Amino acid sequence: MAATYLTKAGLAKLEEELKELKSQKHKLSKDVGTAREWGDLRENAEYHAAKERLQQVLSRISDLEFKLSNVNVVDPTQHEKGVATLGTQVTVKDLTRDREEKYILVGPDETDPAAGKISIQSPLGKAFLGRKIKEKVTVLLPAGPRPYLIISVELSE
Repeated sequence: MAATYLTKAGLAKLEEELKELKSQKHKLSKDVGTAREWGDLRENAEYHAAKERLQQVLSRISDLEFKLSNVNVVDPTQHEKGVATLGTQVTVKDLTRDREEKYILVGPDETDPAAGKISIQSPLGKAFLGRKIKEKVTVLLPAGPRPYLIISVELSE
């Protein structure tokens, strides 16, 4: 069974999602029961829609419970300072474009590119993980290799 690596914030987010889905499950179960009472199930669109949505919620609940059963919460303060780990913000210089970029390294379930949160399983995340300030890193991207320089590694907020 593969471990799920999360930050404290990521764990809280998944636990909140699970709580919300369990609440939805209860309501959807009632909706399925109510729609079932309306008669012929073969032509009952409300019943089929409620049942399909309930299945989606049950599937996501199962997925979250599995992930949370084997979670490892990573605390970046417990790692060597200046080393890129889960939960740190890495400032890099893209040496090809001569510009600085900031990324927060997170687990795959916390990824949010618009907020600068990249998965440690992404090409950039894998390349930066475990690297130190002033290290050069070449990342193999779909557009080809791209060199980066690690400028700083700080705890993310």
